[in-house]
Amino acid sequence: MVIENLKKGYLCTMLMSIFLLAGCQDDAQDIEKWIIGTWNIDRYVQETYVDGIIAGESESVNQGEIVFKKDGTGEDLGGNFEGSEFEWENTKSNLFLTAGGSTTSYVIEEFSTNKFVFSITETNDRSKSVERWYFSK
Repeated sequence: MVIENLKKGYLCTMLMSIFLLAGCQDDAQDIEKWIIGTWNIDRYVQETYVDGIIAGESESVNQGEIVFKKDGTGEDLGGNFEGSEFEWENTKSNLFLTAGGSTTSYVIEEFSTNKFVFSITETNDRSKSVERWYFSK
């Protein structure tokens, strides 16, 4: 009886450990796993701020599709984003796209298996420009 209870306790401990380890996977690997495929570029928004006050905003919708391939390459099918072909890599908080010999780092603001948002911010003396892309599968 005591040995049987020890076996049950050991089994419960092992199962809990497995669940904890599964929940602690690297977020960057999760993004890398789920980003593979074709995404719709639903919206592109650009906001300009001067002295912290919004001075202008523009928005474009239905900007085509972008493909992230497993080998770390990609293709902008609409030609509106990074040109036609690029290379990509990611961390848990940034997406790096290289096109035409230049690498740009984008902040990953939101990511799920069917939706993600990333942005880039450029700051000058008194102004700031924020570009944001919204994607869905």
